[in-house]
Amino acid sequence: MNPNTAKIALSNGKPLFGCWIQLFNPVVAEMMGLCGYNILMIDMEHGLGSVQDTANVMRAARGTGAASLVRLPANDPVIIKTLMDQGADGIMVPMVETPEAAQAVVSACRYPPKGNRGLAVGIARGSDYGINENYVATVDDHTLVICQIETVLGVKNARAIAEIDGVDMLFIGRNDLAADSGHILDLDHPEVNALVDEVLAIAKETGKKIGTVPSAGRTWEKLIDEGFDLVIPSSDISILRMFGQQEVGAFRAHVGDERASSRIAKGY
Repeated sequence: MNPNTAKIALSNGKPLFGCWIQLFNPVVAEMMGLCGYNILMIDMEHGLGSVQDTANVMRAARGTGAASLVRLPANDPVIIKTLMDQGADGIMVPMVETPEAAQAVVSACRYPPKGNRGLAVGIARGSDYGINENYVATVDDHTLVICQIETVLGVKNARAIAEIDGVDMLFIGRNDLAADSGHILDLDHPEVNALVDEVLAIAKETGKKIGTVPSAGRTWEKLIDEGFDLVIPSSDISILRMFGQQEVGAFRAHVGDERASSRIAKGY
């Protein structure tokens, strides 16, 4: 198997810097990989791509040095099985709130007797269509399994979730966590920051990796300094949007257009 560069870096104590892939354009994904992002988080939850689109993005990323991870639309063993067959370097499941849900994620990634993933090695892209004879024996070590903590209940159960064998990382979904805790769009509210700090401490105590997205008050630089292992600040969409707004704003200012101070959108 191609080495999982993200998992190798994490095992060596190195932080990761990622980019959300929401356009599902292989050329854009390849370019982001060549830019040097450690991981490309292919976003099936909020993006519009299909499984086939996701597989094509993973093909484009192969060889760029970036690991291809996929955020699923839901905790669905059928989707997990399909993406594992397509060779995802890792999966991230949203809205994991209980250890039972976390166990279901892990089980869907693993072949029996460790789990319940369906066996179709001979046709799976992940096994090089059956050419890789060591795939079944090595895939567990290769795969990065991430559970998103995005609700107050998820924070309450974060320790039990982290203690599930096979969960490699907790990823705090700060936008949804802020909303669920009654502070929608206020990612830096003291109560939201307290919940973030609680999950961060649990990850460190249980020896699991921890990731999140930045905010105005906790930039990606600050989060890395605080001990986060993975930060994903931008998406292919937001990078295009922000540069486009900046360049058009500069043009309008130069020619005296009153629209020069157009609002700059925020977030990935």
